[in-house]
Amino acid sequence: MTPDRKRVAAVEGDTEDRLSALPRNVIHDILRLLPVHDAARTSILSKNWRYIWAILPNLVLDKHFCNKLALKSQSVLKETVDEILLQHLGDIVKFVRDISGTHLTSYADIDRWMRFVTRNNVKELILGMPDNSTYKLPSHVFNCPTLTSLKLFNCIVKPTNSFLGFQNLTTLRLEKITFVPTMEFWVINAPLLVNLTLKHCNGTQYLDTVVSSGLKYLSVRETHFNLDLNRFMNYKNLTNLYLVVESPIATDERSTYEKLISSVPTLQVLTLGSFVLELLSTGVVTKGLPFTLNCLWHLRLGVNLGQMGQTSCALELIKSFHNLSKLDIWVCVACDNAEAVMKYLDRPTCLDRPLDKLKDVDMYLYNGSKVELLFIKLLFARTPSLVRMDIKQKEALGTREERNITKELMRFPRASPKAELFYSTNADQDFKSVDLRFDAINAH
Repeated sequence: MTPDRKRVAAVEGDTEDRLSALPRNVIHDILRLLPVHDAARTSILSKNWRYIWAILPNLVLDKHFCNKLALKSQSVLKETVDEILLQHLGDIVKFVRDISGTHLTSYADIDRWMRFVTRNNVKELILGMPDNSTYKLPSHVFNCPTLTSLKLFNCIVKPTNSFLGFQNLTTLRLEKITFVPTMEFWVINAPLLVNLTLKHCNGTQYLDTVVSSGLKYLSVRETHFNLDLNRFMNYKNLTNLYLVVESPIATDERSTYEKLISSVPTLQVLTLGSFVLELLSTGVVTKGLPFTLNCLWHLRLGVNLGQMGQTSCALELIKSFHNLSKLDIWVCVACDNAEAVMKYLDRPTCLDRPLDKLKDVDMYLYNGSKVELLFIKLLFARTPSLVRMDIKQKEALGTREERNITKELMRFPRASPKAELFYSTNADQDFKSVDLRFDAINAH
């Protein structure tokens, strides 16, 4: 028999199920990469595979999965989820249920699903509801002792009288949540909490102190200023702080914001929206900022370069942090005061010290205006440590106009011989739509 025929015979006679022979943990890792309905289909491969998918600890019923089933009918969606939960064996470590793109006529099924997973020792729970949802979070979520991560979207929250807090919770994200008024403030008693995000929530005035001395990541984004920031003054271990308010803030709140920022000596990453800069800018040009943060290395700002106050405050922040190595700026020029800002940027005193630690600058929503060009020119001239500047244009312009802008940028003198300029167009990065991802920016 020839060698080729021997190889063919070997293949034809090889009936061993090599995939089933893999270590069980490897098979689990493979199934975790599949959508849950595809993982369930592996049960028909053989007797060995019948129940493997059913013991997977992570059940991810994401938006795509739910929308696909809901397009068939609401009953198909309900029956499929019921069948998945009914066949599941063992603990559920992670449960994701995102029906934000569907329309449910009844919340009874969701209550039943929440009861099932909380009784099966769920640790990470993510629940996404449609906009304008009136779904009230059931009591068994509050009474689940195993939760370590809870992320809720578009729910109504009212804790029960027996609620003692989330004793094991380390991550809490509340987005578009309505806090129901109660006789007393609602206290998030979470002694192990590390990461807290509050985004576009209603009724935050009823929210009291988050009990966790180890809180490291705090993200607050509001359409209007409601939250009492004084309740966060005692968290001395914060490393990441994100403060964005999408409307003007009363000037009498300036001292509160200053006190919060200055009270955190361990802060490493700071994100401030343009209205927060506007608030901090009062008296900045003549007095300077009332705080310095020696640990801060990453600064993220939304800046209206048409506003003198915001521009001067941004520069004061940039030069006040002596260990700053990364700078992200979302710019706009939405005022008729650009001429005054240009004159200010032309003065040597507006940035009176070299930024000798700054290496990486990203600028978003760039339009190619004169005031933006002057701002970039200033950074090039005063940053001897600069390695990379990446400018992302808001939208594509005409070829000739883009070429002229690029030429002008390339001509700017650079204090750093290593500085490289990257220029891209039509970058979809709106500061209003960018959400802080602490895990991504905490690695330095």
